[in-house]
Amino acid sequence: MAIRIRPHPDHGVRRLPRGLGRWSVRAAAAVIVVAGGVAVSRTSLFHARSVEVSGASTLSRAQLVELASVDQKTNVVWLDEGAAERRLESNPWVADAEVRVSLTLVIRISVTERVPVAVASDGRESVLVASDGTALGPALRSGSARGLPLIELPGEGFTERAAQTPVGAALALAAMDADLRSQVDRVSVLSDGTLELWLRSGPRVSFGTVTAVELKAQAIARALAWAIAEGERVVSLSVVAPSAPAATLAP
Repeated sequence: MAIRIRPHPDHGVRRLPRGLGRWSVRAAAAVIVVAGGVAVSRTSLFHARSVEVSGASTLSRAQLVELASVDQKTNVVWLDEGAAERRLESNPWVADAEVRVSLTLVIRISVTERVPVAVASDGRESVLVASDGTALGPALRSGSARGLPLIELPGEGFTERAAQTPVGAALALAAMDADLRSQVDRVSVLSDGTLELWLRSGPRVSFGTVTAVELKAQAIARALAWAIAEGERVVSLSVVAPSAPAATLAP
């Protein structure tokens, strides 16, 4: 399936110096080597005592340990933590990974998983899509698809053309709060890349291009709240210009 996966950004989180625990272990190994006169750093003396995993809900502990390529036979002195993190982040469900070694020879894996916001379909294939547009895998194989909005792609299917990927629709949905997003039944990606939203209560929303998505989401929420307060029923709504939304009301 030729679906473009959007690379996830570094969110600016400052990490502790990589390998701090591992280098402390190496320092201890050096002391032993000097004191004993034997090379012990590659022996079972420095095998991991355990592997701890945190932050996962979709991926299992076994899957993450396998992805990181670590186990209790891993020599913590020579473990490349950065390489282990990159292996973990190669899985589309893993937005961020951190691997650390403690002085007690424990390997700690911490991950932040992506969360699906929609199911994208071209009429033949359906995939779960995260808030940054990353394709997470076939929707039919995961219970995570229940209740999610549908992103309808043009008839050409999943392509490399920016206008025909689910990324823009995913970004628009991610800009909404949970309550508004739950009201979206489907998002149609038109051939020019503009979006139309269909709400579960019936109204069609012209969203336009994938710009000012936060402002457009807020405009939709305000218009719906106004209609409820005034006892009106919205038939269609345009937030192409979010500062001047236009609604058609039922007679």
